[in-house]
Amino acid sequence: MNIIDGHMHTKYFPENWFTDCARARGYSAYAILSLSCMQSFGGAANNEQCLAVKRADPGRAYFFAGLVHPCDDYTAHVRTWLDKGADGIKLIETKPTVWKETGVDLSDERFDPMFDYLEHTGTPVLWHVGDPATFWRRDQAPEFAFRCGWFYGDGGYPTLEELYAVTERVLQRHPKLRACLAHLYFCGDDRAHAERILNAYENVRLDITPGVEMYEHFEQDLVGWREFFLKYQDRIQLGTDTDMGDAFTGHNALTLALSMLGAGPVDHFGEFWENGLNLPEEVILKITAENFRAFAGQAPKPL
Repeated sequence: MNIIDGHMHTKYFPENWFTDCARARGYSAYAILSLSCMQSFGGAANNEQCLAVKRADPGRAYFFAGLVHPCDDYTAHVRTWLDKGADGIKLIETKPTVWKETGVDLSDERFDPMFDYLEHTGTPVLWHVGDPATFWRRDQAPEFAFRCGWFYGDGGYPTLEELYAVTERVLQRHPKLRACLAHLYFCGDDRAHAERILNAYENVRLDITPGVEMYEHFEQDLVGWREFFLKYQDRIQLGTDTDMGDAFTGHNALTLALSMLGAGPVDHFGEFWENGLNLPEEVILKITAENFRAFAGQAPKPL
């Protein structure tokens, strides 16, 4: 199978870790996404760390640069990194913890020149918006949300609806923006919302990086989600959220995603469900490889 992992991260220069991971997992390519606006990922240095991954494996590694706050000229910032070899831009300012850490509202007019530039140049943008809806509900949030500091129901965080509004204000002003909304836009429990945004903006697409909750929703409505995947088969991409130190093989996000796209059984981190989406092979190939190339380029930009 041709596999491109369009959603990976690192906090450190990993020498050959990602090259080894790609070889072990059979990746033909992969994307390393900077989280340069997060101090937990080293802040501004994360752009250089991710660029180092691309330098170590330039034939397979795509690199998406992140923003740094504050910044006097965001357009100049993204141009600088694109000129250095970035294949696209990563945004995570609309994750609740990052919103709280940075205080940045990407729908503020000061970002309009940057989005104008990204829109007019056709630069791919991979954008994390929100988190699972249950993370705002004390009685429904999973234990790991509390453990990781991802419970948002005690105040001090924007609501999921407020974060969606930020993104959709940007898209209304920049309707041709080539954006991939990560983690299915956290719409596993609201397929109609995912359909609305895909129908409204022709250049928007989704990745299916777990967020494991979305896979539970897929399993609960295989017929409805199969129809969705068939309808939007050219606008869905594979990702895993793999970070340096994750296992190359075994029960992981990659085996979950690939088994869900097939007929089953589905390997939900070692818990097995009987049936997957049972998509045709040609549709699976689009999702696992071809759609990412269409989004980010047929090959990584040369350095």
